[in-house]
Amino acid sequence: MSKVKTERTMIAIKSESIQRHLIGEFITKFEKRGLKMVACKLVAPDSELIGKHYADDESWYISSGTKTRENYAAKGEKNLLEPIEYGKLTRKKLMDSLRDRPILVMIWQGTHAVALGRKTAGATNPLTADIGSIRGDYSIDSYEVSDATGRAIQTLVHASGSPEEAENEIKIWFSPEEILDYDLVVEDVFSNGEWGRVRRK
Repeated sequence: MSKVKTERTMIAIKSESIQRHLIGEFITKFEKRGLKMVACKLVAPDSELIGKHYADDESWYISSGTKTRENYAAKGEKNLLEPIEYGKLTRKKLMDSLRDRPILVMIWQGTHAVALGRKTAGATNPLTADIGSIRGDYSIDSYEVSDATGRAIQTLVHASGSPEEAENEIKIWFSPEEILDYDLVVEDVFSNGEWGRVRRK
């Protein structure tokens, strides 16, 4: 039998959550999922660091901007911008929301860590996020409200979108020396299935 593969994901608790004293509750959610924290630190990122996370990348602009443009079109908006312009505006809003504000960045490890991290965080739009997820339970924000106030939507946490994205983000935010390698007793539950048997006389 092949060994179960583990992966890592980067989770960041954003400043709006820190202001609401939600750090402990959110960490508990990832712990109860069965994930293992292997790195954690509180940082106030500058423009350079945020710029690496949200890279000045045309493909990202088009991908992000296309979704934004489609949402505006569905609402009947006229005089729409090109996707790349919406993407650039989104990047600026995201950078402004994170720059020079405290955020707690963490690495969580485990089987399906990325998918579990995303599911625990919930859909980006809190209005469509599942009840039980962080965004579904703790946010009343929406794209309509954030657009009206000219800011990024408050998503409360960041969760890596893929294993490849996670590893890239981890390299941006952490040095190898900051990432710990240790065992949890609970990991035996998933690795060999031989835990907890009753001993018969």
